[in-house]
Amino acid sequence: MNPLLMLLFLLWSGFALADPTSLPDELAEEAGMLGSILSDGRAVFYPESASYLPLSSLSGPGYSNGVAVLMTLGGWGGGATNNQYLALYAINDSIAGMSPLKTYRLLSVRHVGGKGDRLFTGVRETGKGLVLSGFSYAAEDPLCCPAKPLEVTFTFGARGELVPAASPTLGNESAR
Repeated sequence: MNPLLMLLFLLWSGFALADPTSLPDELAEEAGMLGSILSDGRAVFYPESASYLPLSSLSGPGYSNGVAVLMTLGGWGGGATNNQYLALYAINDSIAGMSPLKTYRLLSVRHVGGKGDRLFTGVRETGKGLVLSGFSYAAEDPLCCPAKPLEVTFTFGARGELVPAASPTLGNESAR
């Protein structure tokens, strides 16, 4: 890989990941609890690198919208590796004038990337679902720096689960 391109990529990716919109306190707490559940006891959730996207197209029993959270857990096995997850939360509605005890309800979580696999830097909502944008590794890319642009789309299942758009069923992990 061209050293100049690598430097530009490092500067760009550092900028893109260094200043995401910080999670609201209650959502950060929920994502932190999810990170604790997913962890091997050594990996930690990095709230400063998490980003979230309010969703207008998500609805179901007891909720009329939600948020997507792109989050990273690092330090697996005490090492320097990391994994990325996409979590989908419903925002609970008031029912019969009663406010919910918790604002957010976890609907789905998917392992979507990580060091040596692929790195996502953004998430956006489209008419087809959620599109993760980022980079995958070409054969010559170092572990720090995947450079091959990549987009992966997830749709919402009947119960709010994240379903890879390339697959009509949950059993096929082609998009993960």
